[in-house]
Amino acid sequence: MKRMRSITRGVCWALIVSGLIAVFLGLTGCAAMMQPEKKVMVDVAGEYLELTHQRVAVMVAADAHTLYAYPDAPLHMVKAVTGQIAGNAPDVTNTVPDQVIRFQKENPYWTNLRYSELIKKMAVDKIVLIDVVEYRTHEPGNTHVWHGLITANIGVIDASAADPDNFAYYNTVSVRFPDKSTVGVVDADDESIQLGMLLLFSRKAGGLFYDHQVEVEK
Repeated sequence: MKRMRSITRGVCWALIVSGLIAVFLGLTGCAAMMQPEKKVMVDVAGEYLELTHQRVAVMVAADAHTLYAYPDAPLHMVKAVTGQIAGNAPDVTNTVPDQVIRFQKENPYWTNLRYSELIKKMAVDKIVLIDVVEYRTHEPGNTHVWHGLITANIGVIDASAADPDNFAYYNTVSVRFPDKSTVGVVDADDESIQLGMLLLFSRKAGGLFYDHQVEVEK
């Protein structure tokens, strides 16, 4: 039952984010009056497929500046990525995001723990640890131009590894929103930009752990 609640919450979060951002993209698309693009779906292999049949916790670490500017960013990122993994990776038991955040609040120095100790405290088989490098919704130095960016290092801690204090897998993911332009937009708001960049990030980060398809221009 606990696993079903976790998966349901994660999938619901992913669906809500997808729906809201679809509306936002539709509005901005109409305004841009761009010509239709021909797109095709291509297969993409997951890079780390060993979350199957595992108890997994997604955890997010962010610096003081990010937490001050965007205090809910870790929870949103945990929910978004957990939802993607729960909805796409086969037979994964995810820790409920609220439980992860509660653990982090009750253990404010959790990032100082050895990985082997952290995974024992979380009582899971693997941890997907997301270390935020940059999280912002504006162009640097310009609060009037909205252009979201998330860059994060993603590592997997494996309790069964020969050395659980080192990552079993490691990669860096970076996304921008809007993602089809090198410049930002003026007619937007903080919620829409965060929803957009979280959707793109969760898809790209989650996609590291399962085979999937992506839409590309032909």
